[in-house]
Amino acid sequence: MMHSDRFHLRIFQLVLVLLLPVQITQGADLGDLKPVEQWEPVASGVWRAELGKMQGEIRYSDLAAAPPRLDALNELPEATFPFAGGSVGYLAENGHQVMVRIPTSPDETLYGFGLQLDGIKHSRKVMTLNVDHWSKGGGRTHAPVPFYISSKGYGVFFNTSRLLKIYNQVGNRKDSLNNPSEVDRNPPEDEPQPGPWLAQPPGDSVEAQVNGPGLELLVFSGSTILEVVQRYNLYHGGGTLPPLWGLGFWHRVHAEFNADQVRQELADFEEKNFPVAVIGLEPGWMTKSYPCTFEWQTKRFPDPEGFTRELLNKGIRLNLWENPYISKNSRLYERMFPLSGSHLVWLGIVPDYTMPEARRLLAEQHGEDHISIGISGYKIDEVDGYDFWLWPDHATFPSGVSGEAMRQSYGLLMQNMLYQDLFKQRNVRTYGLVRAANGGASGYPFVIYSDAYRHKEYLTGMATSSLCGILWTPEARSASNDREWLNRMQTTCFSALAQLNAWSSGKKPWSYDSVTDAVRESIRLRMQLLPYLYTAFSDYYFQGIPPIRAMILEQGFDGTADRIVKGKLDSETNPYAMDQRIEKTDQYMFGPSILVAPFYEDLATQRDVQLPAGNWYDFYSGKLVGNGETISVSASDLRDRIPLFVKDGAIIPMLTQPVDRAKEAVGHPLELRWYGEALGQGHLYEDDTETFDYENGRYRRRIFKIRHGSDNVPSLEIETMGQPDQSLFGEINRFTPMSR
Repeated sequence: MMHSDRFHLRIFQLVLVLLLPVQITQGADLGDLKPVEQWEPVASGVWRAELGKMQGEIRYSDLAAAPPRLDALNELPEATFPFAGGSVGYLAENGHQVMVRIPTSPDETLYGFGLQLDGIKHSRKVMTLNVDHWSKGGGRTHAPVPFYISSKGYGVFFNTSRLLKIYNQVGNRKDSLNNPSEVDRNPPEDEPQPGPWLAQPPGDSVEAQVNGPGLELLVFSGSTILEVVQRYNLYHGGGTLPPLWGLGFWHRVHAEFNADQVRQELADFEEKNFPVAVIGLEPGWMTKSYPCTFEWQTKRFPDPEGFTRELLNKGIRLNLWENPYISKNSRLYERMFPLSGSHLVWLGIVPDYTMPEARRLLAEQHGEDHISIGISGYKIDEVDGYDFWLWPDHATFPSGVSGEAMRQSYGLLMQNMLYQDLFKQRNVRTYGLVRAANGGASGYPFVIYSDAYRHKEYLTGMATSSLCGILWTPEARSASNDREWLNRMQTTCFSALAQLNAWSSGKKPWSYDSVTDAVRESIRLRMQLLPYLYTAFSDYYFQGIPPIRAMILEQGFDGTADRIVKGKLDSETNPYAMDQRIEKTDQYMFGPSILVAPFYEDLATQRDVQLPAGNWYDFYSGKLVGNGETISVSASDLRDRIPLFVKDGAIIPMLTQPVDRAKEAVGHPLELRWYGEALGQGHLYEDDTETFDYENGRYRRRIFKIRHGSDNVPSLEIETMGQPDQSLFGEINRFTPMSR
């Protein structure tokens, strides 16, 4: 699975090492630790170091969708190495364990560690990064990416598929020169103390431990946190660029639906004027599931090819659910049996997809039964945990890969195989869903989802996923009332993948009468914004900028403005009187210019929004709403629309009217909305939307600029760059200055 281009990368690295070595001299007291003595430059602002022996170990970067985008990395501003000489230390013990210590300062905040749903900040925490079904806190999650970002403008990636235990500014070494002074917790009244007693004295480092023979460290630096994230994404091939149809509205039908029931569902969508671009078939499409056969259940779908072509002719794509564990009833079973692990999952064998023969067998069957008839993608379920569902850490696999490394990387292996062997090989793009991922995943066209269902956690996931090259959908499944349904549907419409998953509930977008019109308007607005969103995804591929991103990546946002609830001493519930930090993770950026602040849970109809510095405008009216302040918004004032705000000078390309299918956006006329007073600039990306020809320059951009004319009246200038035959959207029919 190594990319041939990685040979050229290693040559590039060796040249850099000869020309620009970063030599480390002993400059700090590391006690019993050895200093990391040399860091190899990889590209502008990227360095690597290998601790111990990595031979035979799976590095996440080797599972990336594409090799590093060295051209794009070296176009970013120069950045300096973030650590003082000799300050990073490590121990490699007996070829079985590696520990590394990375210094931090007292005022440093740490973010990241993958798709964490309980918060974006992870200072003063201990985390075990273990692929699992989401469990609150501790690091177990669907994508426990071993990558953290510092408020000081750097990131550290632990490039190994082994389990990691990480102590983030927790623990005080006795040889540290930075420990705080001792304070008596219970002093006599007449004895002064050097400061308040702290239940958790701050540590001055990140310490990480891996039970394996080696560990590769990658360091990414930048002048902003966003630059650090860009470098991480570009090192792993850049972000994915989905087909345009993937950005439309998805509807997953009930697990037991047959072909006629799907047809009736689509007829209802059309009758009620609801857009739909993708239909997802859940487990019932197969002859057997849990474990799976991957073969069509002809009792429900007697003519799979005809059914698929029928939907394709309407502009609707089919996505198939599957989990990877193979039933005895599958024609793959006997040939895959010797290529599988020692343990079963749901009594199905677990193929070892690090082995080329196992990949070939699955790709041939999927190609023959699915891709050849027009299936457009997959939903890969059940690759996340729990421990009592998946194989144990001591399980064995015929390739020799350890059970824990296979668990950590299995979601990535599935993405790699389906993407490379089924779609990339055919020069056809796909977009799908997956239940688990890990480091280096930014180039894969798969979006994570979860059975956890707290709306607030879903919003936090929008922020944390953007820091580690992961896409996330807060899909709607059901709701306890009409208001919750509307709020959830609006949130999913402003995510990387807009989906209603009715596999169990059987819900429809119109299931709650009182909010049906508002739900329809949200889906139609999503479709109208396809040009804007598609362009945002192009920035993900070319520049590594996440299309949906945390507010800390937005210039001018005060990431330190958390609410602190002072702890009160209670011998049972809070014996150390520890404070509680309430983070602002319930709003996020959608594309380069739109701030989204959904209503949710207790804030179902009214909430506060924290605006970054600079003028911000209401999306719907163009009215100025504030500058670097906290404002209050209500559902009644917005007429049950989701709160959206646009930064000063932004130019938003939209379709003049909503469409029901993504293919109807092709050639559709455009409206450009200009917000605020700043003479802004924007662009629109266009290609064929379905192949990888854009990787070879087959695309074009329309660049929009606002100028003051001779009469001081703003005017729009348009410049076209790239391949002129790669037009996608139609001509610009309307230019609308929204703030006038």
